[in-house]
Amino acid sequence: MPAELYEKLKLHSKKDVYPFHMPGHKMGRGMNFENPWSMDITEIDGFDNLHHAEGVIADAQKKAALTFGADHTFFVVNGSSCGLMAAVMAACKEGEKIIVSRNCHKSVFSGLVLSGAQPVYIMPENIDGFGIAGGVSTETVEKAIEENKDAKAVVLVSPTFEGAVSDIEKISEIAHKNGMIVIVDEAHGAHFKFNSFFPETALDMGADIIIQSAHKTLPVPTQVSLVHVKGKRCDLPRLKTILAMLQSSSPSYLFMASVDICREYLDTKAEEDFEKYVENLKGLRGKLSKLKNFRLLDADVNGKYGIKEIDLGKIVLSSDNINCIEVSKMLDEKYGLIMEMSCPGHLAAMTSVSDEKSGFDRLAKAFEEIDNIDFEKNAHDKTSFDIPVPKVCISPRDAFYKESTSCDFEKAAGKIAAEFVIPYPPGIPVCTPGEEITAEAIEILKKYKKFGGEIIGMKDSDLEKIQVLM
Repeated sequence: MPAELYEKLKLHSKKDVYPFHMPGHKMGRGMNFENPWSMDITEIDGFDNLHHAEGVIADAQKKAALTFGADHTFFVVNGSSCGLMAAVMAACKEGEKIIVSRNCHKSVFSGLVLSGAQPVYIMPENIDGFGIAGGVSTETVEKAIEENKDAKAVVLVSPTFEGAVSDIEKISEIAHKNGMIVIVDEAHGAHFKFNSFFPETALDMGADIIIQSAHKTLPVPTQVSLVHVKGKRCDLPRLKTILAMLQSSSPSYLFMASVDICREYLDTKAEEDFEKYVENLKGLRGKLSKLKNFRLLDADVNGKYGIKEIDLGKIVLSSDNINCIEVSKMLDEKYGLIMEMSCPGHLAAMTSVSDEKSGFDRLAKAFEEIDNIDFEKNAHDKTSFDIPVPKVCISPRDAFYKESTSCDFEKAAGKIAAEFVIPYPPGIPVCTPGEEITAEAIEILKKYKKFGGEIIGMKDSDLEKIQVLM
């Protein structure tokens, strides 16, 4: 039998395609790794141990901490999902409250199941005309803290998948006054530190535990992430123990070395590359802002919708009457341009310092041509894809382990979900275990499916059935 996955990847690598998706090395454009397989080793003498780092790995992590502005940095080879779960578990024990932004990645909710923490959900504001989440306002966080003084931590995603950065500085001040740890999913913001064109990092704004997906916007391979700690509020020994529990006991030295190479690059050579990247970004955004049938998410949202600042490295385009899933398919099939994500109302292209101007020019030209196509208009209600306000009936952990049964999806309103229901990407659950399933949530998911979106986390992703508590 042929190695079908390998052959498919090999074929794809030879195609004339340009990746506007992660990882940030952009199909090797930003990588400098000699004969990697000769360096694929295990914990032999002289090469340290990630889970008890005292030598070369410990030194590499200390250098990374200096580069990114942390007090402590830990390499994570299982992706930011692992780092987020570890942060939640380090901050909270079973039954303790944790304030959670409801637009967090699915891994945060997995962390709730593993930790047994009791979530108090807060809602992000929604960006008019885009049907996507913006930031979480300071007032929303302050109200949740005032009503839940016994909460142990606050968890936010900043930037969001589409680049919305919340005011982490003010939020951290409020949380710290009330003795709470601030955890920030900054998976999409590992590049912020390296050019003032981008927003300030959560590390510099006072957060305690920050998780960054280096692989999303920097030149490292998929799955490589960083957990940063700043200040003395985090229980470091507990965090280290949990990271060791959740990660492989045989971590990839190639992954760890790639972070080390990237850190050296950021310290010594990246400044000029970032300047060129920003210049090229400005040119691309200028062209895309002139499209007739698409709206570009831009800096005019700063100071609105709970957003302190938007990450302009994310190219997010919305349309009122064109299904952006169709546009994404056209970009792939006709122009060889592969987007990071698309849903009915908008699509997103991910850029990085490893991008080439030729790629940006190719994207701009493709959109200029698509903008002149006479599409069959199929207006859709983008606001219908907003995250509904959840009603938590029991903790995610209790719901996950209780007996469940299958129920007709159309008749599930009022019942308690026993599984995750997640439109993907970007991976934000519409329903999580322990929440009441609402008629609004059912309609959102039906419309998402109708326009070609993918649903994950369920036994039945066709939305015929859903698992509910008995």
